[in-house]
Amino acid sequence: MEPFDHIQDAYPPGGRHLALSIAYEASQEAFQLLVQALSESLSMAASTLLFFIVAAAPWLVIGYLLISMNPNFLEEHWYLSLLVCFLVIYTAKFLVSFVLGLFNRAAERIWGRAYIRRIPRWLLTGQLRRATRDLTWSMSQIEGALKAIKRGLIAFKQTENKPICEICQNLNSYQPEISMSYAQVLQNRRDCATCAIMSAGVRHFFPPKDTSDFFRSWRRYERGDEITLTWDRYAKTIKVETGNVHTHWPSLSFYCFGKGPNLPILSSPKAYVDDTRSEASLHWMQSWIMKCTTEHEHCKKSEPQTLPDRVLDVGLSEDSTIQLVETQNQLGYYACLSHRWGSNQPLQTQKENIESLKSRIPMEALPKTFQEAVSVCRRLSLRYIWIDTLCIVQDSPEDKQRQLPKMASIYENSLLTIAATKSSGHQEGLHAEEEEETVYLECIPASELGHGLINDIWVRLADPNSREIINHWHESTNAKENEEEWPLLTRAWVFQERVLSPRMLHFAKRELVWECRTCVSCDCGKDHDKPSDDLEFRRLVSSQSIKTSDVTPIQLRYLWYAIAQRYSHVMGNLTHENDVFPALSGLASRISGLLNDDYMAGLWRSNMVEGLLWTRGNKQGCMKDGKPKKWRAPSWSWASIVGEIVYQHKARSYFGSELQEIYANAVKVYCEPKDLERTGEISSAVLTLSGWTSLATIRIRRTERRSMWDGEPIVEVSHTLVRYHSGEGTSFFPDHPDDMVDGTVVLCMRLAKIGGHDWYMVLGKESPTSTNYKRLGLLEGENVTWSWFSPTSWRRRAEERFHEEKKVVYVV
Repeated sequence: MEPFDHIQDAYPPGGRHLALSIAYEASQEAFQLLVQALSESLSMAASTLLFFIVAAAPWLVIGYLLISMNPNFLEEHWYLSLLVCFLVIYTAKFLVSFVLGLFNRAAERIWGRAYIRRIPRWLLTGQLRRATRDLTWSMSQIEGALKAIKRGLIAFKQTENKPICEICQNLNSYQPEISMSYAQVLQNRRDCATCAIMSAGVRHFFPPKDTSDFFRSWRRYERGDEITLTWDRYAKTIKVETGNVHTHWPSLSFYCFGKGPNLPILSSPKAYVDDTRSEASLHWMQSWIMKCTTEHEHCKKSEPQTLPDRVLDVGLSEDSTIQLVETQNQLGYYACLSHRWGSNQPLQTQKENIESLKSRIPMEALPKTFQEAVSVCRRLSLRYIWIDTLCIVQDSPEDKQRQLPKMASIYENSLLTIAATKSSGHQEGLHAEEEEETVYLECIPASELGHGLINDIWVRLADPNSREIINHWHESTNAKENEEEWPLLTRAWVFQERVLSPRMLHFAKRELVWECRTCVSCDCGKDHDKPSDDLEFRRLVSSQSIKTSDVTPIQLRYLWYAIAQRYSHVMGNLTHENDVFPALSGLASRISGLLNDDYMAGLWRSNMVEGLLWTRGNKQGCMKDGKPKKWRAPSWSWASIVGEIVYQHKARSYFGSELQEIYANAVKVYCEPKDLERTGEISSAVLTLSGWTSLATIRIRRTERRSMWDGEPIVEVSHTLVRYHSGEGTSFFPDHPDDMVDGTVVLCMRLAKIGGHDWYMVLGKESPTSTNYKRLGLLEGENVTWSWFSPTSWRRRAEERFHEEKKVVYVV
């Protein structure tokens, strides 16, 4: 694409007005350092005193004026005057806050930042962030103390009339773990019910009768090794260990189905069963839905929603007719199905068969996953289900253009999303087959235990290193394991479905897993209801959060950076690489409307330079990821790579390094959508940037240090403004390392300052004769602390500015 004709390269060359530029930036940095030093030197007492003066000053002034004007003020109706004063002060504070809010919104629209761009954000938000962090930590400590008091009261009530066992202490200690000798527990089993249950559980599994590889390493128990039992109070499990420190040993969980004894070792009754088709699993699903829709504060209440344009009417009984129906904006409850298509195409709605599907869809014509999803809906008394392959006309581009933008609201307005999490294709079904169900669950008869127990106790074996025992994706960081255990979660299209769905019911290989905006629970008895990044992320993305006035455009943009980072983990798993934008179009459309901003190939028009601060991820293997086989995004978009990305200013904010300054300016950005959907595929794009540039040279060497990339080529940029020190490695983050050629001359444009470091975008010519550039990566400059009295600082600043020239470049 040709450069824009109306833009002229009329900036002064490097060296002109150099002294004025250095003096201006020196005074700016000195002011920042001065304010930072003053703010950090204020003690808590001084801050409290200052706050008291500011808060009490209006009252003191008004009171003095009232008494001066009327000496008998205190003897008359003084409380009425104070009420008027209170209303006046409150109104004044409200008006000031309102005006400041208007100013900030206007500043965001004009400059893309909440305040004037020359003021660093850490100066305005650093103290508030630290105070918020301290307050959060204090609240967590208070919460922990209250929980400890509650546990103490429960333990006191439980042991009020019971003797305390000297061996296991009735598992009522406040310590996170209690260790005890198995020999002592076995000897004490007749005097303590808890010791009896623990010893019986160990006897049922060790020494093992099973001779499979799974148990082979545990045969050492037969040699009389010393066994130690460790009680984990939080997980409510007993870990079985021997003296061999090189072996990871299993844990035992104990359950009582029915009314059992009030003992800490027994987990609350769970609906864990060998078959997710059972009535017990149905009861568990119903209880999850009921609790979520009535008790969870972060989950929206259950109300009828407008049905999608088309849904499957499956009826409420097993012999009901299945039909594809046009809803005509009808209200009701419905479920969605999240699944992988697999290698063979499932039954699809097309122009030629849509009328017959409206009449009747035979159950046997549906693939196995669809059939079992229909059965789940009927068992849950859900009459309607939305399945993408059947509710969108697959051979109609017009219908796809209408339906794809609605997918965000379709999943969000559903009562429930049924996820075929264990299945790689639509023929594998929701439920695990019998040969897949290898769960070690043993029953301990009540007659064997004694101590007046009536119901049997169930003991379950769990080993996190075994492939035959339940794992949880929340605890897994292994991409290969995720692909094998939970194939659905690695699909790019499912990312948006998971984020937007208010509730998801996962059919995993060996259990049911419930996921909502409040908690993650599974029928193995493990609850993940503690605050986590995943839960906070899903809560913030929900419409209940992002539609409130408390969420500013800056927070929305940072939310988008988080979405892009998480989406990059799975965007390489697309059947059609060009779907990288359509698979995220629902979320993009929503945030575009809230920001009132234009979506440009994964970035936002009003904040383009900040959106360029992404790099390829630093995890092992990410540097080897390739690029799309065909063009799908401009080089400046994160969608131009295949692999994980990191937004540097977001990642470094956790360590106190804020985005302090933006140097470059996006003069114009052009993005041509492939169709009418502006958040979908694009056909071409060009970004026009103006800023300070300098020349550099690509250098490639092999690393000598021991690291995860031993022997891999390290790409560096030999740059006048960036100095490297021996052994510290490189600060260049190439987008496509394999495309780098040693000795290539490149252009570096200074984009922004993050935590004292200048960051540059490295650009290379699209072709030797072209006037357009392509992004090659980002370059991090060294941290040079400015000092008025340091000649080195002045010389360094002079070097930087002397070699730089302000230019306009066109990046494609």
